[in-house]
Amino acid sequence: MYSLQLRTLSDKARPWCNTRLGFPAKAGQEPSSQGDCVLFNALLTFAGIEEARGYVPECIAEDGRPARSPDRLALSGEEDAFSKDMLLGVLLWTLVTRDPAPLDRLIGYINRTGCLCEKASDRRCTLTPQMTYLTNQVAKAVGCAGRLKKDWLPGWLFAALEVASALVTPLGYQCHLLSVKALICKLLGQSSGVPRILADRDSGNPWFLFLAGRHTLAAQTVLSMNVQPGQGHQWAWERDSAEKAWLDSMGWDVVFLCKLLSRE
Repeated sequence: MYSLQLRTLSDKARPWCNTRLGFPAKAGQEPSSQGDCVLFNALLTFAGIEEARGYVPECIAEDGRPARSPDRLALSGEEDAFSKDMLLGVLLWTLVTRDPAPLDRLIGYINRTGCLCEKASDRRCTLTPQMTYLTNQVAKAVGCAGRLKKDWLPGWLFAALEVASALVTPLGYQCHLLSVKALICKLLGQSSGVPRILADRDSGNPWFLFLAGRHTLAAQTVLSMNVQPGQGHQWAWERDSAEKAWLDSMGWDVVFLCKLLSRE
């Protein structure tokens, strides 16, 4: 119904979509701040945007050590080199491409070292029971040879914890991470109440609306936004819609959502 308008909006956003570093990224993003790109490029791969497809596997070394971007792999021992947020990107990319090799290497690394990176300033590199469960579910679905150790969480409890988190987590990037986990569950064939909760809590977020199956409303919402490049720093859908982050859009966030909605 809105395909033409969505394609027009996508064409409008394309000129400010940054590929200066060789892959979809925020404008002016330096190597030290490329962590979000693991997740963003996985989402773009899910939408069928080919420029993003090669990024995630290039972030996993042959020995399984992960980095926030391919050009950081040479920096062994880098602090906060990877995180659970980035792991979600690996899991989503793996389900979309059905390529088990990068995740298999990463699982081997985690089992050897006990975490996602060599040094961390906090617990971002330490896996939670929920992430261990989800990683092994993806590994099983795509035929990975390895599995993470200490996987004791039952599926029903994982689902209950995600719903509880969706109800109380502050709107913003943490809810966006919950939405990505819900997307992964959907691709695994597992039902989740998280999308509906997020869409009800922030009905101005067209990504949440899309994930909840409210596609027409999602299209109307994104088309009603006066999206602008600003400094090109934001993936708008990971922010509380009250922040109007689409006025500082990185462009790729708009292309991503328009691509998904125009193929519905």
